[in-house]
Amino acid sequence: MIPPYRNQGYSFDITNSTAYDQYFIYGRPIYESISRVVDDIFNEYVRRQGQLAPYFTSFCNGTTVSCQGMSQWGTVTLADRGYTPLQILRSYYPNDIEIVQTDIITNVLSSYPGTPLKQGSSGLDVQTIQTWLNRIRRNYPAIPSITDPAGTFGSSTKAAVTKFQSVFNLTPDGIVGKSTWYKISRLYAAVTRLAELDSEGTTLGIGTVPPNSVLRQGSRGPDVITLQYLLDVISEYYPGIPAPAQDGIFGSGTRQAVIAFQQIMGLQPDGIVGNLTWKALYDAYLGINQNIPPQKPEGGADTYVVRAGDSLWLIAQRYNTTVDAIKRLNGLTSDLINVGQVLKIPASQEASYIEYTVRPGDTLWLLSRRYNTTVDAIKKASGLTSDLLSIGQILKIPAR
Repeated sequence: MIPPYRNQGYSFDITNSTAYDQYFIYGRPIYESISRVVDDIFNEYVRRQGQLAPYFTSFCNGTTVSCQGMSQWGTVTLADRGYTPLQILRSYYPNDIEIVQTDIITNVLSSYPGTPLKQGSSGLDVQTIQTWLNRIRRNYPAIPSITDPAGTFGSSTKAAVTKFQSVFNLTPDGIVGKSTWYKISRLYAAVTRLAELDSEGTTLGIGTVPPNSVLRQGSRGPDVITLQYLLDVISEYYPGIPAPAQDGIFGSGTRQAVIAFQQIMGLQPDGIVGNLTWKALYDAYLGINQNIPPQKPEGGADTYVVRAGDSLWLIAQRYNTTVDAIKRLNGLTSDLINVGQVLKIPASQEASYIEYTVRPGDTLWLLSRRYNTTVDAIKKASGLTSDLLSIGQILKIPAR
């Protein structure tokens, strides 16, 4: 047993019980077969659909130790019946969990940005702090609301930081240094219950504000990872852009991908990622996310992950259905919905289509591949007589 952490002021202990922790002693022998499996799957994790944060799962032997989650003997029975790993997980946890893989694997990087954030700062780190504080204030209403634009550290962000510091006995200077950063981070994890079965999850991801760094061949670090991730996603929809390795190192492969992206977007193809290239990357990435049609599960219904600002009425209008139909399909007894909640949406009986705004580099062929339809179907729905597209043009794309 590791000495109790409660004696140090924390609300938890670290134990060797399989109900809570997996026991490991550095330097002791491990099974080669286990080592191989870990090497194969260590970058895979469980999450709920529409979320990025890992979903908390626990495991116990089910006899001497029990826990709210999987059981050693229960899983053996399901495996003997031919269940897949995902089917076994869904037998214990929500049906919308999934096993995903991240290719963003680097040396350990500190989440603290390295320099204090203060009034006048801007960028993704500021947006992260704003997102965390706005969620924390739901549990601590004394913290004022942040009204500054996302990623801009203005007066309301400083006021929220100062009040947070005052509430949690930190120096109330309105500056997010290392101690304030990690205290906000810990509180955010606590109030969203990220380590619980009923976790709210998080969909912050890369945010909507580009980094303010300038990257070129030879650069390293988390901003390079963000760049490589964006290029990897965008490359799925723009065949002329090669997908770089996501290793946090700006090498020749990443430079080639940047140049290809810049050429398609009409930017100077110098292979350097400055403000204009960052903005174009985020515009392309967010545009892809906003225009990808929702997945349709069995039964002909859409699924929708609730976002901030959503209401049942707004969702019903968006999907050409009614609030009552959504509530009936999901077994809801009230109009209350939560961010991250997955809803089933009744399939519309009318022919549906997606409105898409043409971006630089778009062609009818690319759009037909992206939306699993045909060039002729897009032309027919949009009333086109040729394959020529104009930037800003609104297309109607058949939804399948």
